Amino acid sequence: MKKKAGKIITGAILGLGLLVSQVSAHDLWVNMTEYTPALWQHAKYAPTARAKTVVYFGWGHSYPMADFISDRVWGGLERIEPDGSRIPMEVGTEGFRALRVDMHTPGARVFAAHTKPAYYGPVEGKKDFHQIYYEKYAKALVSVLPQRTLPLDGPDSNPFATPIGHKVEIVPMVNPNRLQPGDSLEVRVLVDGKPAADYELAASSLFAANAKEVKTRTDKSGMGSLVLEEFYGPWIVKASRSFPATGEKALKCESISYTATMTFALPYIRGN
Repeated sequence: MKKKAGKIITGAILGLGLLVSQVSAHDLWVNMTEYTPALWQHAKYAPTARAKTVVYFGWGHSYPMADFISDRVWGGLERIEPDGSRIPMEVGTEGFRALRVDMHTPGARVFAAHTKPAYYGPVEGKKDFHQIYYEKYAKALVSVLPQRTLPLDGPDSNPFATPIGHKVEIVPMVNPNRLQPGDSLEVRVLVDGKPAADYELAASSLFAANAKEVKTRTDKSGMGSLVLEEFYGPWIVKASRSFPATGEKALKCESISYTATMTFALPYIRGN
């Protein structure tokens, strides 16, 4: 099963027949055709070394593809480079807003997206009052390799341990792109840069049957551990929590919902 999954990773997430259902509605996540692309050079076709991937977006009920995200909801995308610089990115205007990205140096990149904060669901009999206020954030972890070799070369570091500054964020304690099926992924959830307790964490593989999820909740330090069972290829981790509105928000809605997602891939290693 592992070999079969590994062989079809590259193109599988574009196939609608491999949809994996997610429990919560209208979440945002970032999909990549390659999470560990390698630099490639050719005298005619690529005189300057480059690594290529395509970024596109999930929105709705089902990972990896569900619905199109509208301009009314879409917030924006940026790419965070190995040196920490941030590059705003113009995405497509239709469909899944796909965008091809060429990168010319090795190292870790984070593709970070967000929705516009919004109120949703009018409450009958209450003018300008809604059921919920939500904010949604998403990031994808990409490791550009110096050449087509796996596992990743170089020191066993975690360039993704530095928070990127989203209001709600999942921070991996190890580099997920170095893990293998059966390994545990420890993460910390932050809200406004501080550890966030009692967030539900759910992890799912692109290849998991019947939308199987691994779940836990964060402790008082914002920490949670998830076992990435069985499958190579793309994974998604989601952190979510809803709570009664307080302060000024309580004048406009009943509850507040924060959601963050993080996508990555467990690289397939030949011989496994």
